[in-house]
Amino acid sequence: MSAAHRLQEAGARVVLLEKAARLGGIVQTAVEDGFVVEGGPDSFVAAKGQVLDLAEELGLGGEVIAANEESRGSFVWWDGRLHPLPGGLLLMVPSRLAPFLRSSLLSWRGRVEALKDLFVPRSFAQDDESLGSFVRRRLGREVLERIAEPLIAGIHAADPETMSLRASFPRFLEMEERHRSLILAARRAAIAPPTAVSSHFASFRLGMGQLTGALAAALGEIDVRTNADVNGVEATDAGFVVSLEEGGRISVPMVVMAVPAPVATRLLGSVSPEASAAISGIGQVRNQAVTLAYRSDQLPALRGSGFVVPSTHGSVVRGVSYLSRKWEGRVPTSDSTLLRVFLAAGRSVENPVETARTELASMVGVTAEPTDSWVRTHHEGLHRYTVGHMERIAAAERALASSPGIALAGAGFYGVGLNECIESGRAAAESVMLSHGVRQSGAPRCPDAWSR
Repeated sequence: MSAAHRLQEAGARVVLLEKAARLGGIVQTAVEDGFVVEGGPDSFVAAKGQVLDLAEELGLGGEVIAANEESRGSFVWWDGRLHPLPGGLLLMVPSRLAPFLRSSLLSWRGRVEALKDLFVPRSFAQDDESLGSFVRRRLGREVLERIAEPLIAGIHAADPETMSLRASFPRFLEMEERHRSLILAARRAAIAPPTAVSSHFASFRLGMGQLTGALAAALGEIDVRTNADVNGVEATDAGFVVSLEEGGRISVPMVVMAVPAPVATRLLGSVSPEASAAISGIGQVRNQAVTLAYRSDQLPALRGSGFVVPSTHGSVVRGVSYLSRKWEGRVPTSDSTLLRVFLAAGRSVENPVETARTELASMVGVTAEPTDSWVRTHHEGLHRYTVGHMERIAAAERALASSPGIALAGAGFYGVGLNECIESGRAAAESVMLSHGVRQSGAPRCPDAWSR
């Protein structure tokens, strides 16, 4: 939708083909009996700016909400109890040493080992590095095991030992390159001017689906076709021919392919076998979340915004978010509480609701019967960026350069977050327009384009 929106701004006649029955992908919000239930992400990173800019453009600037002050602070389940994450963390890097050195989550050995970052020289290696290797090298094993891994699993559902640092967390690589020490870089970032939103994460008053709904409504002049499954893309002298599963062919001069990586691998097979081969190793992993509603007076006291669980614990649950503590307006009355339980990626759970309830009882003493429950399963879920991801994308881009007018976009290639998806969609639109000599001001009129 981001690509289509940019093409529409430039005056293109666009056909948007969507395999599902609705636009928006996994970003979807349902309101049932006053409960705001997210099907995908419940927030976005405010500091990056792309979501906020698009929200302003769509007239949603006043609908952006920051996390509640009372929910500040997260916990880690470790060694049979909840430990607060040290204050002042930049994801996994301490910007303040005092709360870090007092943390009950790490042993004294682990805290001292993390301080080696202040003295370890920067790496000048040009090869991609796994996130696990990077964190151990700079901050030590305990920070990786008890802080980085559980936090990252909640974002990427990936194994730090195979995860590409350059593709997934380029900011930390830049911090090392520019400042040598991650801790010193985090201290400088902590005193930077605040963003327009007071919290690191933000959401929308009516849920994340408010953004995709407004964006879909803004595609007024675009030919949007849902339940349209594409089974082939062929290159021709005039551009491309797109074949639909239910029959029919569409001839267009430009294509933006915003599809999961395995689908792009298949569709690019006849257009650019080299590009198809380059991205063929980008996989996806099944992920599942359970949302549970409770009567507030039947719950123990909940602190912070939730907690994460390291994989070494062996639990099926990898994290719990206290949605109604984090965001205003998620429950019909103050007598209700909404919790969201994230299950381990790739695991097949026969009864996810009962599994979530069992783990909640064990970890935080939630034994009450939920008043309602919702399960969201994404069989083709989050993409995993393994070491060498950026090199694979660069190889695909070089191969596609010989087929002007086709570009990739989306979570399979340029970042899994909403900010990155918006940016990659707009960049792909600019790329195909540039390949046809279309000025970015929108004139002369852009030729027809296809965005999926």
